[in-house]
Amino acid sequence: DTDGGTFDAGTDAGRAPDGGIELPPLPDPLGALPMHEAAEHDRFQTRDSCTSCHSSDGTALTDDDGRDVSMSTLWRASMMSFAGRDPYFLAAFSHEIEEHPAAAEVIEATCTRCHSPAGHEGLRPSGAHISFEDLTTGTDPVDHVARDGVTCTACHQIDPANLGTPESFSGGWVIDDSRRIYGPHNDPFQTNMINSTGYTPVYSMHMRDSAQCATCHTLFTQALDDSGAVVGPTFPEQTPFLEWRNSDYRIDGDELGPRAASCQSCHVPTVDEDGDPIRAPISTRPGWLGSRSPIGRHVFVGANAYMLDVIADQRAWIGTPVSEAEIRDRADLTERNLRTAAALEVETHREDGALVIDVEVENLTGHKLPTAYPSRRAWLQVEVLDAGGAVLWASGRTDASGALVDQAGRRLDWADALLPHLDEITREDQVQVYESVMGDASGAPTSVLLAATQYVKDDRLLPHGWEADDEDAEWTAPVGVEGDDDFVAGSDEVTYRLPALPGAARVRVRFLYQSVPPAAVEGLRDHPTPATARFVDMTTTRPPAPELLAEAEESL
Repeated sequence: DTDGGTFDAGTDAGRAPDGGIELPPLPDPLGALPMHEAAEHDRFQTRDSCTSCHSSDGTALTDDDGRDVSMSTLWRASMMSFAGRDPYFLAAFSHEIEEHPAAAEVIEATCTRCHSPAGHEGLRPSGAHISFEDLTTGTDPVDHVARDGVTCTACHQIDPANLGTPESFSGGWVIDDSRRIYGPHNDPFQTNMINSTGYTPVYSMHMRDSAQCATCHTLFTQALDDSGAVVGPTFPEQTPFLEWRNSDYRIDGDELGPRAASCQSCHVPTVDEDGDPIRAPISTRPGWLGSRSPIGRHVFVGANAYMLDVIADQRAWIGTPVSEAEIRDRADLTERNLRTAAALEVETHREDGALVIDVEVENLTGHKLPTAYPSRRAWLQVEVLDAGGAVLWASGRTDASGALVDQAGRRLDWADALLPHLDEITREDQVQVYESVMGDASGAPTSVLLAATQYVKDDRLLPHGWEADDEDAEWTAPVGVEGDDDFVAGSDEVTYRLPALPGAARVRVRFLYQSVPPAAVEGLRDHPTPATARFVDMTTTRPPAPELLAEAEESL
């Protein structure tokens, strides 16, 4: 409803009289994950085997200001490192199995393919796979390798042959038996790595190619019935690579978009914190190695500062040796990265006694904003303040749990609600939320991935340069923005038309973001498991407070 009418707030099922959630008790929480241990299985080893040589010693893997830029040190506090231990992933993983028990083995093999690739691929030739129990309680070497997440010896062994093709998507990467470790450095010195690990370093620039990331960050699924049979059409769970490929940021061989930048340019930058190119020896052994470039800082900053803070809170349960301070620092870096993702412009004027506020929000990323996993959302919070800073009118308020509420504190975003895309807002209970909402075969919103057959809403901001006639537009087109001519590639404009507000002195606009909204947590509770119970406890301890993407003010 782009005219700003009503929205579907969902049903009252499961709601307590006071507006809270009334749900059955959850089962006992999942026990702590086994601690990280150095491990080796088949063709894969945990990152410990790489640390002994690829660590900073004041010269090797050290930038010009003496900062540690070593791969293992920077990677270990990233969400890539925690991919096999991420409590939100484990909760959603267990929930999908509980929803579709007949397909448990298929779900396990599919999810661990990208979240625990070394463990998955280590077992695959034997016809086995990493199970949920292996990942959460197993203590065999392959289980430790699996819990090492997106680890060094998985990513750097991916063969370039099929990258960028549909066959490579949804975890379609290929790792052969050659034990080659790919990197972007010509003529690498091989002897030490061969002797110490059995791997052979090989030059290949595909490690700097977005298609490398696309193998897991382009995921298609299909809905299942109660028997585990496929009943749904192909569904694009996440498509950051396809969004990027249909944007001004694309790189297609020698053809560069106007804003050309690969995934790695932002998420594994080859410049230091001051923006200067990094050049240094890439190993401490042998000591005579000369300096090399490029060196990517393996920080893998994205948009999930909230989960990093949850993981820092729960180190004992996560079973990680990474310090709380190091994880908090990565969360802070992620928050700083979020504040580069968007820009706001605000203009105000009077019209027939009404206050009109025009807000333009611009996407500064190379993909949709937000992108990837469908729980993520961003919204505009617009406040009119008096001279003393008191709020006279507001859209986009949140409560202590991080939920969207109206001026009376009534919840707007229940798990079964569908908030429409809005082009004009006139009431405080209307909020422009940029999000993708999965729908089942009946068209109802669902939080169950393997029930999803379509998006019933997808008004995430398009990247600059997105084109409706591009070959990837089929999978990346917006849903529910019909009639909004201001929703264009790279930006959207929303008009707030308010009655006269005596004493109004300024307008404050914030563009806010959540990677795990309260409704996403609530959606895990319809079929509770020990992993969902643990995650609900974690989010109760640390509710998902909104993250700031951009802000602007205008005096009246």
